[in-house]
Amino acid sequence: MSQTQHLYELQQVDLELDSVSRRLKEIAATLGVSAELKRARNMVREAEAHVTQCRTAMQDLDLEVNGLSQKIETNEKRLYSGRVTNPKELASLEEELASLKRWRGKREEDLLEAMVATEEAEASLADAQAILTQVSDSWRAEQGDLADEQTDLQARLEELRRRREALVTAIGSEEVTIYERLRRQKGGRAVAGVKDGICEGCRMNPPSSQVQHARSASELVFCNNCGRILHVF
Repeated sequence: MSQTQHLYELQQVDLELDSVSRRLKEIAATLGVSAELKRARNMVREAEAHVTQCRTAMQDLDLEVNGLSQKIETNEKRLYSGRVTNPKELASLEEELASLKRWRGKREEDLLEAMVATEEAEASLADAQAILTQVSDSWRAEQGDLADEQTDLQARLEELRRRREALVTAIGSEEVTIYERLRRQKGGRAVAGVKDGICEGCRMNPPSSQVQHARSASELVFCNNCGRILHVF
């Protein structure tokens, strides 16, 4: 096998190594709790806190309305018992009873609003919990797929590294040095195939004498336009 063939294969290995390494980094960044899952969990926590707040407010109002009702009942019994005969005291008692009833009416309206707010909060919580369940199921499935892909890619990475070592050993150190330098300069592509007389690196036509020289593979030949190592198929 010619040096340029070895270098071309080394480039294919390096390109795949780059691709596999990038994907492994993407997977590593994606594994774990996703931003979407965090948002869904926060939504549920906020909804739960709101439900607790609404229920507490409703319970407090219910206790207050019951307390007012008991006080009204006590005052009515006293008013109609006949034990209070002083006109001023009767008038004061009637005024207090009327005030208590007005306040109870107001608090009953507040209680009704609190009950509606609690029902709405509970409905919002149910929606948030449904979203969390859906997101969690999707996340778990995705995590499993990513973990499987990660295992496969890590195995492929090791295989490519072994193949690269074998190719580097088969290529002279001087040629590898030139290849590495060009690879850094040319966006990862140091070797350009020549097919039907066209350089695949720059899409130009190298002189036929240069192509013939490259075909002989006695030494490295560089495209006079893009500077890459020419490999004639």
